[in-house]
Amino acid sequence: AWVFSEYGNNFVKTMLRLAKERDVLNIVADQRGCPTYAGDIAQAIITLTQASATGGVYHFCGDKEVAWNEFAKVIFSTALKNGRLHSIPLINSIKTAGYYTAAVRPTYSSLSCEKISQFGIQASDWESALSDIIGLIS
Repeated sequence: AWVFSEYGNNFVKTMLRLAKERDVLNIVADQRGCPTYAGDIAQAIITLTQASATGGVYHFCGDKEVAWNEFAKVIFSTALKNGRLHSIPLINSIKTAGYYTAAVRPTYSSLSCEKISQFGIQASDWESALSDIIGLIS
């Protein structure tokens, strides 16, 4: 699902950069998914390996489903609270059809963590992870 980290290129880093450059942002509101912290994915993989999990597909994602515009609002409020932003840009909620992208995105990309939970792995608490890493993003 929607992977973010303090490293590489991702939505969180893009939103923080754009929030410093613009007063108004157009953000898609009709696609839903679960933001997922990359560090939590890594830990889930380590846990699966240590548990000698059998082959197959194990879904892992964030614990709360949001739309992109909702995710952006949480990013901005967290950054403001942590002193990473001085103000929050106005968000215009738009439909996917009004936002060109080369990659076609599904309108619904939430995953179930039910199967992976048998190994004691819970869905990623993405809001806590976001709060923890927001100060590390330049």
